[in-house]
Amino acid sequence: MSRELVKEIMKEGKRPSVVILCIGNEERGDDAFGPYVAKRLRRVREKGVVEVIDCGTVPENYTDVIRRLGPTHVIIVDAVDFKGSPGDIILSFEPTFDEVSISTHKPSLTLLAKYIQGDIGSKIILLGVQPKSVDWGLSMSDEVLAASEVVVKALKSAIKKIKGALKGEARA
Repeated sequence: MSRELVKEIMKEGKRPSVVILCIGNEERGDDAFGPYVAKRLRRVREKGVVEVIDCGTVPENYTDVIRRLGPTHVIIVDAVDFKGSPGDIILSFEPTFDEVSISTHKPSLTLLAKYIQGDIGSKIILLGVQPKSVDWGLSMSDEVLAASEVVVKALKSAIKKIKGALKGEARA
């Protein structure tokens, strides 16, 4: 997963900048996936290269921040129902959001993604996990917790590779 992310982010040929937009509600079981990933990535931010935003359940409130940052890519990290098994991970470089159902966030991720792509000009990447339950008062399931660690490791690796490539570019 890390290799695919790096390849996608670096393929444009221009200096990449990435916003990792983590969405979710920590009070709703596996919907805590996004905030959990954000917390685990809090030390990886690097101005002008990678920013991590824990936007809770209101990603639309952060569109001004995303616009100001002007990233080449926005990675949306969220629990999404794509009819997989609990803990399955989806990585989509051209998400249509037709294949996933979002019931815990309004407005829909489709509208948010269209706005970010059209008005800000950032490419959208979806990095989601299939939840087991998003009921109130539950903790994250073991399946989603394990998937969260896989996602965190992949994102940290991808970010490290991107930073390394940019440092090599600066020396050249």
